[in-house]
Amino acid sequence: VPGDYMTGGGGWLGLRPAHFHATSTDVVAVEQDLGRIEQRYGEIAMPAGILFGTADRVIGMAVHGQPMRDRLKGLDFEAVDGVGHMPQFIEPERVAAFVRRIAERAFAG
Repeated sequence: VPGDYMTGGGGWLGLRPAHFHATSTDVVAVEQDLGRIEQRYGEIAMPAGILFGTADRVIGMAVHGQPMRDRLKGLDFEAVDGVGHMPQFIEPERVAAFVRRIAERAFAG
């Protein structure tokens, strides 16, 4: 996590009551809904990509990253060595290039 994440990355914003409540609600909902969502992964027809930090301590790549390669046809999967949960703060240019690459596939032709 960058040293200025709380200010430069907006970390403090997540502690505002409305945002804290929304995040807490999301955490509860994911427990209830994730199974049904996962069952529908095969229906995704758009180009998709996952950029995963190998040092992510929030969601592990072995459980939440690598298995997606078998679940989404044509998935663009990129592992970023030594980067944690929020690569957009550590390698913003790489993340932007990754998003552009997926968007180009999505909007081609």
